[in-house]
Amino acid sequence: MNGILRTRKALLAGAMILGPACIFLGHVLNVNASETPAQYVRDISAHHAAFIAGSVIVSAGAFLMIPAMAGMMRLAPGRGGALVTTGAVLASISAAALGAGTLMLGVVMGMLVPAHASLAAQVDQIGNHSGIGSLPFILAPGLMIGTLLAAIGLFRAGLTRQWPAILLGISVIPVFAAPSGGALGAVLHLPLAIAIAALGLEVWHSGNPARQGSPATRREPQQAQA
Repeated sequence: MNGILRTRKALLAGAMILGPACIFLGHVLNVNASETPAQYVRDISAHHAAFIAGSVIVSAGAFLMIPAMAGMMRLAPGRGGALVTTGAVLASISAAALGAGTLMLGVVMGMLVPAHASLAAQVDQIGNHSGIGSLPFILAPGLMIGTLLAAIGLFRAGLTRQWPAILLGISVIPVFAAPSGGALGAVLHLPLAIAIAALGLEVWHSGNPARQGSPATRREPQQAQA
């Protein structure tokens, strides 16, 4: 394997390990945005630095899900590949929207709190009732649907270890019920993080599909038999 392919594989595998880790850690630091605006602002005021750090880390993890999904596509070059590709594209679009929305929310609320707490509560309340303000988060179900499709495709691909694909499909359920921050949100994202990280290790240990499918490698067994 040449240096470019090795670097590409390392970056994809690294994104599949680091992205879920960022999502897990960011939820540990963040606060629950589903509370009432007044309580939400009080929680941000009490944990201001952790809120900003958590928002940035979750956003980074969401953006890293895009190359992570590209890494999943490498694991299903044949059977199941159509499902994995469809799910990866859908999940990547949703991850980009969620990453942008989380970063926007963290920057705006972190800027207003604690000096302008009443204004921050008004902004949060307006955002909860605004279709434009909640637009990035409306696409969140796409991440669940895309992840589930990718999990089914990876299972059909017949990986050496099937449990990461099975866990990936099951993890959609707790993630759907997870709050946006706090220990509970982090715990409910843990199965997803473990599954994608395990698939990242599969990418790292996998061979080079381009070389495995090349005419040169297909001729080698014929020459050996001759």
